[in-house]
Amino acid sequence: MAALGWFGYARLAYFSQPKHERQLYKAICHHSHRRIVEVGIGSAERAIRLISTAQRFTRDGSVSYTGLDWFEERQAPAAPLPLIHAHRQLQLTGAKIRLVPGTPSMTLPQVANALQRTDLLLISAAVDDASLEKAWFYMPRMCTPTTMVLREVKNGSEHRLEVIPVAELERRAAQRESRRAA
Repeated sequence: MAALGWFGYARLAYFSQPKHERQLYKAICHHSHRRIVEVGIGSAERAIRLISTAQRFTRDGSVSYTGLDWFEERQAPAAPLPLIHAHRQLQLTGAKIRLVPGTPSMTLPQVANALQRTDLLLISAAVDDASLEKAWFYMPRMCTPTTMVLREVKNGSEHRLEVIPVAELERRAAQRESRRAA
């Protein structure tokens, strides 16, 4: 599977549905994200579109994608996503793919050090605050000052992407550390 052409990118950035995902494709275009980490994969199709867009805007087309998700153990209303099926689909992009099954609080402590210098950290709306409580501590070590952190927020039927500054991640991690010390 090759990187997107100009018309494919324009279709994603200006006409794709759901509407809030357009912000993702535009951000990848403007910042040339090479290392993408997604906590709670929305769908394999969206992950493929993210990777293809990133390949379009990197010099050599090399992109690394890591997805942390429950996969077969997803809770309703999300449909189960078989790990092997997702891996096969994402491998077709030619990117370096790493899929880690489990909750964010369980998987991030295991992989955070290997995910340093992440360019784009995307947190799905399917990941609730309770699941992220322990995970906030590990996120700053994955980030650089230029890392873009986006959290998908759901208000009723409306979705939007909220930018979380790296300084806010560090604050949440410090808050978690102070709770652990107490």
